[in-house]
Amino acid sequence: MALFKKEEEEKKKSLAKKKKDSKDNPKTRTRNKKKEFKPWGKKERYWVLGVLLGTILVSGILAMSARSWKLPGLPRFSLPSFGSGTIIIEKKGNDLNETAKEVINAFREKTKSLSGVYGLYVIRLSDNTSYGISQNETFEAASLIKLPVMAAFYMEAENGDLDLETEYSLKDEDKVSGSGSLYGKPEGTILSYEDLVRYMGQQSDNTAFNVAINILGEEKVKETIKEIGMTGTSYEENETTPYDIGLFFQKLWDGEIVSKKSRDKILDFLTNTIYEEWLVAGIPDGIDVAHKFGREVHVINDAGIVFTDEPFVLVILSKGVVEREADEIFPELSKTVYDRER
Repeated sequence: MALFKKEEEEKKKSLAKKKKDSKDNPKTRTRNKKKEFKPWGKKERYWVLGVLLGTILVSGILAMSARSWKLPGLPRFSLPSFGSGTIIIEKKGNDLNETAKEVINAFREKTKSLSGVYGLYVIRLSDNTSYGISQNETFEAASLIKLPVMAAFYMEAENGDLDLETEYSLKDEDKVSGSGSLYGKPEGTILSYEDLVRYMGQQSDNTAFNVAINILGEEKVKETIKEIGMTGTSYEENETTPYDIGLFFQKLWDGEIVSKKSRDKILDFLTNTIYEEWLVAGIPDGIDVAHKFGREVHVINDAGIVFTDEPFVLVILSKGVVEREADEIFPELSKTVYDRER
């Protein structure tokens, strides 16, 4: 027992010695000593301020670029984008006359003091010459994505894969609020497939669009977009370009999408719609316009064929806009083009 106590005492002495040695060791004292922080000097403060300002600036640029924002009265502010905001004049045969330049200059003059970005594309159907501003830039399609869906019904019918006289009984779960009157129709309302196309054209009906997608299937819609050649258009992202929308109307008119009989049906459904206060409002009475209107938050789109003696396609898309401004300027923009193209 005495031996056990003696061993314990020796262990305690050994531990005490180690602690003392550790405290006396200069390296240990340095590690245990708390570091003293000096106040920041001008150099450090300027560096931190620079980092903060840089972060805010980059974040602002990215946010504005993502929305393709443009402040009123100032040039467009966005990250560099190849092909964005450019003027494109395509020439086939003889050079375009001064009309294209006049339209482009007037269009830019009218939109430069407005918020947002406006894209333009014009195709002269007599010779397929064209010109535009930001024609290859991506815009939200809004309801213009319904155009290839409308065409798909007639393409399928002409291939013998679908009968436009087939009747469909409306269900409550089909209904989608927003544009169009089918949302208010009672369940069990009978519609033919062609009725669905008519509702999509005349009223941009969201319920008709929903039923149409269920009938065709999303893959068929994507296939149709690809077949038409709308390479800048995405059904999933609901995106398109002025060029693609112009191409759709050009090919529709030329009978490259469906037969002329089916073409005339589609164009008829796009004439005298419930959305005549924008592009059509700038065209004189008595001139037919087959067009598709689309609207979302900060987005106003309208595009179609203006049936003058020499018909032309007119596409105006926008993004990041103040809707009130866009509502007011759209008739002026379409009138600007019409007055020079008639």
